[in-house]
Amino acid sequence: MNYFQSTRHLVGLALAGLGLAAHFLGYLDAYWIPIVLGLYAFGALVTPRTRADVQLERLAGEQELRGDLQEFLRRSRPQLPADVGAHLDGIAAQLEDLLPRLHELELQGDHNAFTVRQVMTDYLPETVNNYLRLPRRYAQTHRLEDGRTPHAVMLDQLTLLHSTLEQVTVSVAQGDTGQMLANGRFLRDKFGTPDLKL
Repeated sequence: MNYFQSTRHLVGLALAGLGLAAHFLGYLDAYWIPIVLGLYAFGALVTPRTRADVQLERLAGEQELRGDLQEFLRRSRPQLPADVGAHLDGIAAQLEDLLPRLHELELQGDHNAFTVRQVMTDYLPETVNNYLRLPRRYAQTHRLEDGRTPHAVMLDQLTLLHSTLEQVTVSVAQGDTGQMLANGRFLRDKFGTPDLKL
């Protein structure tokens, strides 16, 4: 969150400004600096967070995660074969769809929020970076004990991440759909026209 846009900062500044004004008017003399700083701290600490502050915090967190994801894609995408890159783009699109809901899901204690955050910040970068550490020819031609190449293993891992995010998307959408249907029943009960029997 940009603290300098928050209500707490603005209230602290206002109180500090009053302290400065009192100093210049001659009411504060020897200890005016700690008094002004104390007024700022008092205003910043006692002011509750507003809805706007919470929204700014949510947007800042979302923008930071999105920026990290885009930077990761920018660095890694040119180094990847086309098929791996296509899988990566699909996962990135899923994360972009889920990111605006992440903060709300975390506040609800939804386990899906943990999954999304971990895929975005840990599982996906680690999977891709492990692959990129391998020489390209080795990754595509060397056969492991199970007969697969590291390239095939990488595709399998990305497919697993994709299917996991798909399950999260379905779970979140089902919750939203349930709320939408419940709201529809409420509106129908409250505003629906009763049948008139003559």
